[in-house]
Amino acid sequence: MEFHPYEPFDQNKAQKEVWERLKTAFKDEPGVAFYRYPIFYRSGKLNREPDILILHREYGLWVLECKGCYIGNITSIQGHEWSMQNWHSEIETPVAQAEDQMFAIRNKLTERRETRGLIAFNFRVVLPFIKRDEWHNRGFHDFPSTQGVVLLSEDLTPKAFRDKLIEGNKENPQRMMTDEQWESVKAVLGGTLPSKPPRPIPTGTPPDNPLRVIRTIESQLKVLDQQQQKVAFEIPNGPQRIRGLAGTGKTVLFAKRIAKIHARNPDWKLAFVFFTQALYDQITELIALQYREMTSQEPNWMNLKVLHAWGSRDKEGFYRSLALKSGKHPKNVNDVKAEIGSVSPGEAFEYICNCLEQEVTNLPVLYDVILIDEGQDLPPSFYRLARGTLSDPRRLYWAYDEAQGIGSLIVPRPITIFGLNPDGTPVVDLGGYKLKSGDKTPPNYEDGISKAHNINRCYRTPRLLLMTAHAVNMGLFRQGGPLQGVTRKEEWEVLGYEVLEGDFSDASVKAGKFVKITRADKNSPHAIDQKDFELQSAVGSPLVMQSFNNENEEQEWIAEQVANDLKLGLDPWDIMITGPTGNDEQQYFARLKMALNRHGVKSCIAGVDTNKDIFRMDGYVTIAPIFRAKGNEAWKVYACRFNYATVPLSWKPDEKEIHKRNEAFVALTRARVWCVATGLESPIFDELQKAVEQYPNFVFPAFNKRTIERNNDENDDTQEISTQTKLPALI
Repeated sequence: MEFHPYEPFDQNKAQKEVWERLKTAFKDEPGVAFYRYPIFYRSGKLNREPDILILHREYGLWVLECKGCYIGNITSIQGHEWSMQNWHSEIETPVAQAEDQMFAIRNKLTERRETRGLIAFNFRVVLPFIKRDEWHNRGFHDFPSTQGVVLLSEDLTPKAFRDKLIEGNKENPQRMMTDEQWESVKAVLGGTLPSKPPRPIPTGTPPDNPLRVIRTIESQLKVLDQQQQKVAFEIPNGPQRIRGLAGTGKTVLFAKRIAKIHARNPDWKLAFVFFTQALYDQITELIALQYREMTSQEPNWMNLKVLHAWGSRDKEGFYRSLALKSGKHPKNVNDVKAEIGSVSPGEAFEYICNCLEQEVTNLPVLYDVILIDEGQDLPPSFYRLARGTLSDPRRLYWAYDEAQGIGSLIVPRPITIFGLNPDGTPVVDLGGYKLKSGDKTPPNYEDGISKAHNINRCYRTPRLLLMTAHAVNMGLFRQGGPLQGVTRKEEWEVLGYEVLEGDFSDASVKAGKFVKITRADKNSPHAIDQKDFELQSAVGSPLVMQSFNNENEEQEWIAEQVANDLKLGLDPWDIMITGPTGNDEQQYFARLKMALNRHGVKSCIAGVDTNKDIFRMDGYVTIAPIFRAKGNEAWKVYACRFNYATVPLSWKPDEKEIHKRNEAFVALTRARVWCVATGLESPIFDELQKAVEQYPNFVFPAFNKRTIERNNDENDDTQEISTQTKLPALI
């Protein structure tokens, strides 16, 4: 049985006692158990969660309401009302409470057609500190309202606990379920992701039309896996880091988490912070959608702030708001340019955060919780500023993917960011830190919630594209060897891979040995990667490569292909054109837009033809610089100018090849099914071709942190001086 302690255990000894007994009794049983499962009334009010919810494949669903009272606390029972003494409340109604919660759960499962009628529902009140003879001596066992629905201390031994569920199942039998039905029930309880209704297929559409692939994927129920459930519903009493690959749902999961926090604690001050300005509307709507699903109401945006990391005069942002409330002038882009010259957005933001951190030594407390998305793009000083604005216990939650760091190459590790206390302990401890005593700090909080999670099941991008993107990102097939990556077998497993042969030892590197990896099936849940997917002929190859002699040829070819995509039935919203940043990018995109227009395709350049907060326009194919494409996705992506994946730009003196490979990774992983990589002749196309030829196993030279420029191992807190952005001295 899977156990989900979503909420930190409070001081309720009864709940903790029953939870521990449950784990002992049912650890080997088929099912899932939730501690404090959240139920929200449609009126918008948060119902007090069932203390414990059990879903057992053979015995059905059980709601357990735990009471830590002793027999002396109960003076009498009249119907559903229990009169109490020396207790926090004069009246308790535990049976009615458990029954109401059971019906709320039943409504959740019966409103969906795929789970309707599959589950037998039961409830019990559990009194772990009252013995059977005490209960019987008071005559409470004879009351109609308590008969058969109360579990006492003796009922919580492993055998007795199981017997009670078996006994209940005889009275209210659980029907047999297919594996598919069982997974659907578990998935709905665990949570679902927002999705639009599947699009219609016009009559006469050929069987191998790509539109059929899109509709099939749109028709699938979007459910949360076990990793995602923890990220979506946990509320740790302290900092937590989420390391997740592109396409694992980090943004949606954080939207669900902040919506839940807001529903449970409407007076708390919350902030959801992100770096890509084009995501503003998308994130705001995601949070609102999740909150409406829970409560049927709109969020209170005065207490729940969606903040761009920087902000502007007409748009509230984290930095700008903090500067103003600290009595400082918030710097804008022109200020930065006047002080240190033209730099990238990431460098500019790092500069202003460094300045504010030096100028303000006593930060105002502004928030109770801060969630940070796109953490790989934010500098260490930003994290320290954010933490400084939090009330205790400083609930700072951040999500990142180091492979998508296109503005900064600093992995947001706690020691790198926050440093150490005078006694040598981490200021922010996420577990696994080796102390002077030789011991390591624990990975979990006292309540069992992890201080850090790794989510590695990629739902957006097919396996071939994701593996190829990682190969390009790390330089696995690069002439001259890899540039960055993880260097331990367990770290590859964290990313969702299996090391089939070889290792990353000094001996293997010195001997020129090779490593062989593959991506585990369990971490490749994309529909087209499943063996029973029936539309493989309509998919074709998820990755297509095409090189050209000049960019005019490339633009004309892309325009022809996009026009054909639209003729096949794809919507302009289904298509995105992006790619690594190249020289004269504005002119390139303008010429590409003209080529599309000549083929009857309307297009818009994100941030140029649209407001900075808008990424798409109805009826227009989106052309987007990589900084604006990040965080967005499309069914089909044209990754143009891919030759720049290995070429640092001469007008960016601090840019490295790793930056460009990270940009290439972002471009490839925007695709939900298809990616077309185009560009001028370049060795990068040889790397792409090798990835396609070797798939599903990749073989590359062994490397370790001594032979690469950037080590991405999770718990390696060594400073990456060679790859950190170097900024001008503060003035």
